Formats: sequence, C-alpha cells, structure tokens
Amino acid sequence: KGSIGMAMRAKTPIFDNEGNVIGVVSIGYLVSKIDSWRLDFLLPMAGVFVLLLVVLMLLSWFFAAHIRRQMLGMEPKQIARVVRQQEALFSSVYEGLIAVDPEGHITAINRNARKMLGLPSPGRQWLGKLIAEVVNPADFFTCQIAERRQDVMANFNGLSVIANREAIRSGEELLGAIISFRSKDEIATLNAQLTQIKQYVESLRTLRHEHLNWMSTLNGLLQMKEYDRVREMVQGESQAQQQLIDSLRGAFADRQVAGLLFGKVQRARELGLKMVIVPGSQLHQLPEGLDSTEFAAIVGNLLDNAFEASLRTQEGDKTIELFLSDEGDEVVIEVADQGCGVPEALREKIFEQGVSTRTDEPGEHGIGLYLIASYVGRCGGVITLEDNDPCGTLFSLFLPKVKKNDDRTINPIDR
Repeated sequence: KGSIGMAMRAKTPIFDNEGNVIGVVSIGYLVSKIDSWRLDFLLPMAGVFVLLLVVLMLLSWFFAAHIRRQMLGMEPKQIARVVRQQEALFSSVYEGLIAVDPEGHITAINRNARKMLGLPSPGRQWLGKLIAEVVNPADFFTCQIAERRQDVMANFNGLSVIANREAIRSGEELLGAIISFRSKDEIATLNAQLTQIKQYVESLRTLRHEHLNWMSTLNGLLQMKEYDRVREMVQGESQAQQQLIDSLRGAFADRQVAGLLFGKVQRARELGLKMVIVPGSQLHQLPEGLDSTEFAAIVGNLLDNAFEASLRTQEGDKTIELFLSDEGDEVVIEVADQGCGVPEALREKIFEQGVSTRTDEPGEHGIGLYLIASYVGRCGGVITLEDNDPCGTLFSLFLPKVKKNDDRTINPIDR
C-alpha cells in the first residue's frame, strides 16, 4: 500500500562498476488501474466467447439433427438392436438373398444364397466383389436395377430359380437392389403336390354334387318302384364314367394331364357348362423343358379362363372345346370358348402379370396367363389369341417338342 493507494510494485537495486549499491529503481501500478485494464480486455473477449458458444451450439444441433435423419430417428442402441435383428433375419430366411449396389458390387449375401450357388463360406469374403464374378449370368442383378421384378424364372450358376428383385432407395437416391430367389425344383415339387390336392378336392366336390342329385333321383325311383329304371341309371352312370376314364387313359400317356382333364370335365358339368375334348386329341410326349406339373398348369389355366368367360355372358351355348395333339414337331393346344372374349384394349398386355379382364376382385387375378406365357416362352413356343366364331376367344399354343439351342430371349406372344 502506497501513498496513493493499493498498488503492485517491483524494485531492483542499481550497482556501480565496483558492485556497490548506489540506488534503487521502483516501478508500480495501482490495483484499480490494473482492474480497469483487465475489464477493457476481457469484456470484448467475453462477447466473442459467448458468440462462438452460440454458434457452436447451433452447429451441434444441426449436425445432431442431420445424424438423426441419417439414422432414421433412432438412437445408437436402437440401431445396434435393428442391425442384429436384420442380421438374424437375413441368415434365417429360407430363400437366397443377395444385395448389390448400383455398380453391381455385392453388399450382402446370406447363407442359403451361398449354399444354392455353390459358394464356400464365410460370406464376408464375397462382400465388395462384382456380382458378375460370382453369379453367371448376372443380367438379373445388373440390368435396369431400379425396376421391380417379381416371380421371374432365371438361371444362376446352372441352377433354375424363381427370382424377385426390389430396388433400395433413400428418397430419390438409388442405393442398390436386393434379390431373393428360390430353387425352381423345390417350387415345382410344392406346386405338384398342391395341384394334385386341388384336383382331388375339385373332383370330390363335383362327384359329391352329382351323386347327391343322382341319389335323390334313385330314391324317388325306388319310392315309385321303378326298379328297371334304377338298374338302367346305375349301369349307364358307371359306363359313362368308365368310358371317359378309358378314353383319357388311352389318349394321354401322362397321368397327371389325364387326371386334370377328368376333373375339368366334371367341373364343367357342375358349372352347367359342356367341355368337349375334340376327337383326335392325344399326348404321348411332353415338350422339352416342361414337366408334367407345368404342362398341366398351362392346360388347367386355359380351361379355367374359358370357364370364367363362359359364365360371364349369356351368349353362346356354354361349350368349351379342347384340342391337344403332339403329332408332328410341335405340341398343339387349342382352347375355344363362347364367352365374353378379351377386349381389344387388353390384348396387348393380357399376358402381363396382374392384368385381367375381371375387375370385381382387383389383385386376385392376372396370374394364370402370365404364368402360361412364362412357360411357353421358356420352351420356345408361341401363343396366338383370336376371336372365336360366333363369339368368345380361341387360344392356340404351339410348343416345340425339342427346344432349339438359342440363347436369345423369345417373345411367345403372337396376336
């Protein structure tokens, strides 16, 4: 403390040439002056600091919001849980799954995909590789990757599969696609079992309906004591059924096709229609590239469509004609009905998936003709669609017995 107030002082002695103290230097600053200087320096700095703090907080908020959007609004723990769930789901799915980026690099592949394609484990060694180096041919994975494709028959590494493709997007940005596929042989086995069961059910339902009417008639005749008439009915019914079975067995070597036609004849009768198998029809050899289940699916879907078209109109005599022959180099299938026909506006796309002449149940139809076109195109055949006389539609299919060795994509539709 000095004479003018509290101060900070520093003193140092002054020496002469011989080292004697000859004086002292003293310097000092008042504490009040130092406080004034400190305020003059710190106040602007405090403003800058507060401004920087506000800017940093705003930047942090925007950055956190951006990260939250990128993470779909989930917290890190939620993201970790979702990733684990997706990994477990990806591994447990029975179908083969492969995800690719827009450049065709593999981003994910599950165990069943590696197993079906004959790829050794572990799966991480395949990540980042071009799909063309792993799957041959790879067109399904790389061509028009943004388009959705469903139930497409393809060949991956020599394995016939039914494949689906779904694009992966983030807003408008295309991130890649995920492809799922399943062995066609497994699907064919399930389809065959389902077809047989459906045939059994349809035949039993038809026979039950007919026999209820038949038994009612017999009961009435017995009550009236018309025993001779009863005997004639029993013998006639038995002979008619046996004649149909014998004719189908003789004309169609494939028992699944013969069984299908027997069931369709009974079904037509139940619906009040008449199904005629044109004389001269026969089948002793299936087209190359189609098994019994697929060939039966073609014939069955054509007949089902003819039944529906005939029931939806009052015109015509409710007759459906089937001609099936394997004479020559082609198997010819013709189904003619006198139903409502196919509108001109739909003829160009009637064989596309989901397209149907029926509008009463959207989404429930439009599969049968698409499936037929897929099978016919695969074996190199041709489909024609014409108007029947006097009304209705005539579908004609020409399937080569021996498929030509041609890798080009064949359009089976000929209108």
